[in-house]
Amino acid sequence: MALVVAFSNACETRPSDEELDRLRAEANAANEAAAKQFKEDKVTGFSLTVTGQVATPATLSWSELETLGKTHVVTASAQDSAASKETDFEGILVRDLLDRHGAAPDATEATVVSIDGFRATVQTAHAREYRMLLAIKANGAAIPRSSGGPIFLIHPFTESPKTRELYPDRFWAFYVTHLVVGTEAPKLTIQGKTFDRAAIEAMPQASFDGPHGFKVEWTSDSIHLRGVSLVDAIAAAGVPLPPHGAVVIRGKSPIHSDPASPIAFAVDDLARCKPLLALQMGLDEKPITARFGGPIVLAFTPCGDQYGSRHWVTFVEGIEIKAAP
Repeated sequence: MALVVAFSNACETRPSDEELDRLRAEANAANEAAAKQFKEDKVTGFSLTVTGQVATPATLSWSELETLGKTHVVTASAQDSAASKETDFEGILVRDLLDRHGAAPDATEATVVSIDGFRATVQTAHAREYRMLLAIKANGAAIPRSSGGPIFLIHPFTESPKTRELYPDRFWAFYVTHLVVGTEAPKLTIQGKTFDRAAIEAMPQASFDGPHGFKVEWTSDSIHLRGVSLVDAIAAAGVPLPPHGAVVIRGKSPIHSDPASPIAFAVDDLARCKPLLALQMGLDEKPITARFGGPIVLAFTPCGDQYGSRHWVTFVEGIEIKAAP
């Protein structure tokens, strides 16, 4: 997660202090839940997926990250309030990954996604100007989970003081798993069948208006979303909904795709919850970018305590239908 929840106000209003306190508390709770779920300290086997508007998307294994991650950035750390103390971080510069994987010239943002679904977005122009680093070591040692590892996005506060203003503490992202350059083209897999943007937009369209459970970057106000209802998307895939079964939503981040703790809606609750696979946001219905967890996010009408903020899935990639046990 980011060290502090970040919000970009799309509606030009600022969340109240009480709202920010609530969201920070939720962020801390999510952080603790993720730490328990992903409690192993060994870094072997962890990877970084580079995707989005790139010529060569790829997943870099831990051994590849160790081979590539030799750049040092010595800086005051957002984790340490002592301004005089600096940490020697070692890893891969974001700009080197942009070049290595052929970032598209029109991709103006890059978004890192973390294990627990939090994300931080930077301008690609700033990533090229400043030495932003995906760190895998701090002071010569692997970065433990408790300190943001095994992959930790850091900013060069000491050598480039401007970054402290551009990317304050909340942009130091813990346990990164993905680097999304620009925004990916919409693609949704439903029970093995894959649909692109054109196919999704050909489905019956629906909308959502109201309060939401998204966190990072979203305004705290009510939102307007447009897309396709989950029920209609499943029908378009020709998949029957089993009585008393479940619909599992899979997102990009590990906490949204963990088979041991799936994010699911009971088939019996679909009519009441009205889950929506949204591709557009705001009154002008602009495409949802990676900054907000797009191109596809899941929204739903409040419909019970069992469907909390964890069910507001970003970077939705797949849908699976499960029969009743």
